[in-house]
Amino acid sequence: MNPIKIDTSLFSFFFSDGDLRKINILGKEIIQRVYFAVRDEEWQNIEHITKDFKSKFSNTTITYSYQLIFKNDKVDFTTKLTIKIKDNKLIIEANGNALSNFMRNRIGLCIHLPSSLKGSPCHVSHTDQTSSATVLPLLVSPHQPVKNISQIELQFDRFSAKIDFEGDIFEMEDQRNWTDASYKVYSTPLELPFPVEVKKGELFYQKITITILTDVHAKEYFGMKDQNSEKQLLPPLLLGTMIPDNFSTEIVDYFFQHNNFPFSFLRIDFRLYNNLWEDKVRNIILFAQEMNIPIYAILYFSKEYYSEAEAFKLFCKHNSLSSLIQFTALLSSEGFVLTDNELPQLLSQLRPFLPNAQIGAGTDANFAQLNRNYQSEQDLDFICYSIQPQEHASDKISITENIMGLYDTVKTAETFSNGKPIHISALSLFRRFNANVEKITPNNHLSDYPYAGSNFETGWFIGALHELIVAGAKIIIFIFHLTKNSPLLTFFEKLTNYPPENFYSSRSPLPEKYVLLSWKSAGKKHSVVANLTGELITIQHNSSKSKLYPYEIQYTEREITDQSES
Repeated sequence: MNPIKIDTSLFSFFFSDGDLRKINILGKEIIQRVYFAVRDEEWQNIEHITKDFKSKFSNTTITYSYQLIFKNDKVDFTTKLTIKIKDNKLIIEANGNALSNFMRNRIGLCIHLPSSLKGSPCHVSHTDQTSSATVLPLLVSPHQPVKNISQIELQFDRFSAKIDFEGDIFEMEDQRNWTDASYKVYSTPLELPFPVEVKKGELFYQKITITILTDVHAKEYFGMKDQNSEKQLLPPLLLGTMIPDNFSTEIVDYFFQHNNFPFSFLRIDFRLYNNLWEDKVRNIILFAQEMNIPIYAILYFSKEYYSEAEAFKLFCKHNSLSSLIQFTALLSSEGFVLTDNELPQLLSQLRPFLPNAQIGAGTDANFAQLNRNYQSEQDLDFICYSIQPQEHASDKISITENIMGLYDTVKTAETFSNGKPIHISALSLFRRFNANVEKITPNNHLSDYPYAGSNFETGWFIGALHELIVAGAKIIIFIFHLTKNSPLLTFFEKLTNYPPENFYSSRSPLPEKYVLLSWKSAGKKHSVVANLTGELITIQHNSSKSKLYPYEIQYTEREITDQSES
C-alpha cells in the first residue's frame, strides 16, 4: 500500500508498510520510526506482509489496525498492531502469536529517535523504579547508553514527550555504529542469552505510549549542530575500488581507453589463511601491474599470522609486487580486529619489507566492530572500517535517512585514532556479508542487488561521499556492481575530467529528499544534485531554482567570481 499521511492537531506522521515514520510534534521530528521486528538466530530481519489495514474514527479517538505476517521456511509468526490517537497520546499495541517453533534473537516493537537529537538531555525511568538523567550521546556510543527502560522523557522548547514501554525490558543502542542515523530503543536486553526458541502458540504483547505535554516551557534544545556545516573548502581525498571475482575488466578497460580512470588504486584482498589465496589474486595483480595501478592490500590473518606474513612476503618478491603496494590494511580472519598481541608483531614483521607503504589496521566489518574493539597500537599509519548501510533495513526511506549517520562515525574514530587518517575500506550500498555473527564468511562475488546501476544508487554514493568528505575521511574505496549504462560512470567521469582541488562543505538543506556535492576545479565550481525520492521536487541551487524529476541527477558548473569560494 502507498504511504498514508496522518495529521491531527498535535501528531503528524506517515504510515508506510506497517511502520510509523517521521512522528512530528508542532513541526519537530521527535521519532524517526516505530515498527515491529522479528529477527532470526543470525540477526536476519524476517520480511513481512501487511494486510487488513482498517481505520475507525470517533469523537475523541482515531484507531488504525492491521496485521503483519512474518513467514519464511523457518519462521511463522503473526502480530496485530493497533494505533490509537486520543487527545495528547499516541498508543501503539502489538499482540503476536507464534504459528511454528523457531529460533529468534529478537521479537517486538522498536522505536528510532533521530540522531539529530544528539546531545539532547533526557530523563529515564528504569524498570527497578529508579531514575537517571542523561543526554543522547554526541559521539557514537560503542555499547548501550541506556538500559532497563520503562520511560524516556525528552524536552523541547514548546513541549515535552514522555515515551512509556510495556510488555518487556527495553534498552537503547546507538545505531550510528551501523551508520543508521538514529538511537534505537528495542526489547529484550542483549545481555540475556540468545538465540531463544519460540514455541508454537506462544503469545507476545507489547505497548508503547507517547504522551505530549504542551504546557511545559523548557529551554529550547534541538540537538547539537555539526561542525563543518557552513560553506568551507575541504581538501581532496583519494578514491579506490575493487574488482570482484565475477566482474569483467571491460568497464575498467573502457576507462583506460578514454584515459580517465577515476580511481587512485585497486583494493586487492589477500586471504592468507586460505590455501588457494595466490590463485585468487594472481589475475587482478597482473592487471594492476599491466595498467600500473597502485594497490591497496587487505591482508587477512589467522592465528598462524607469522607464517602467513612470511608467505605474503615471498609472494611479493616472486611477483615484483612490493613497489606497487601503496597501502596495507592488517585484518583478522578469525575476529573482527587483530588483537593487541598480534598487531605489533605483524607491524614489526612487515614494516621493513614494505618501507614505502602506509600500514594500518581496523576492520572490514561495520564501525561497531571497530568502535568496540579498536586497537591501542600507536605505530599505525591509519585505521579503517567499512560501510554497508543495509544492516537493519533495505527500503529506500531508511537508506536515505541513514546517509546522515556516516559523519559521526568518522568523528568518533578520530577520537581514538591518535591523529591518524581514517580510511573507509569499503563503501557499498549493498550488504556485503553478515557482520553480526562470530566470524565473517568472505564473499568477493557480487550478485545483482535491487539498486544496482540505478540513479538511486548513484545518488546514495554522492550523498555518502559528501558526508565522509565533510567528516574528514582521507580514503574511500567504492564497491559496486558497474555496467556501461550505470549513471555511476557519468559521476566518476566528472570527477576525473574535472579533478577536485577542494570540496565545499555545504550540504543539502533537505538531505532526505536530495543530496548535493560541490567541488572547485580550474576556476570553476562543479556541482551534482540527486533527487532521492520518487517525486518531482524544486530546489534552490546556485542562486536559481530548478526542478528535479524522480531520482534525477543534474550536473552544473559555473565560473567562480565570489572570493569566499576561492
